[in-house]
Amino acid sequence: MNANAPWPAAIIFDLDGTLIDSAPDIAAAVSRALSADDITVEPDEVRDYIGDGAARLLERVLAARDRSLDAATLEARLHDFHAAYADAPCTHTVCYDGALEMLDAARQQGCRLAICTNKPQAIAERVLAGLALESRIDVLIGAGTYQLKPDPEPLLACLAALGSDREAAIYVGDMAVDREAARAACLPVVLTRFGYAGNDVAELGPDAVLDTWQEWPAVCKTLATARRTPS
Repeated sequence: MNANAPWPAAIIFDLDGTLIDSAPDIAAAVSRALSADDITVEPDEVRDYIGDGAARLLERVLAARDRSLDAATLEARLHDFHAAYADAPCTHTVCYDGALEMLDAARQQGCRLAICTNKPQAIAERVLAGLALESRIDVLIGAGTYQLKPDPEPLLACLAALGSDREAAIYVGDMAVDREAARAACLPVVLTRFGYAGNDVAELGPDAVLDTWQEWPAVCKTLATARRTPS
């Protein structure tokens, strides 16, 4: 890579807790899926459980109530969750303040943009379409084809689809699973403080922390300078 080339040339984003706050719609879908078990959840609770796929989400909701389900019942509830969420993925979901403007600015600077999420691909596509993200993103990889994060496989697939190499790219997420996936893929990682981690993401050892999307240009400049500075 040309040392004087603009950096990053490619940005891969997590979705939930990074670009969007989807907790209200996810909580509603969980409540519908577990209604037969007399379980309801609020968005503030479900924020603590998002990040490792829908199966782990349901398991965490159940564990918090000292409940468990046999494998067949849990699989049925997982199917119900996906159906409920697909019915209403964007009723209350919103983009974080400044996210759309940041994406537009990155595209104007020639960046290629991708989203790598553990949300099922079909539902992720509906969310992007409903939030005016679809036209701003070059590549979307959700659950269904590759291993879930923290496995690096979906991040590496994003890089390949973007036509980028690691040296020109960066990953942005909000949780430990994102930090682990980025490290496994040998990508620098920025974590958002406004996401779903539930604790200070600085403790996870990212390359940078983002408090608001308005800070993105400054964070990029700092990381780009550090890359050019001999250690």
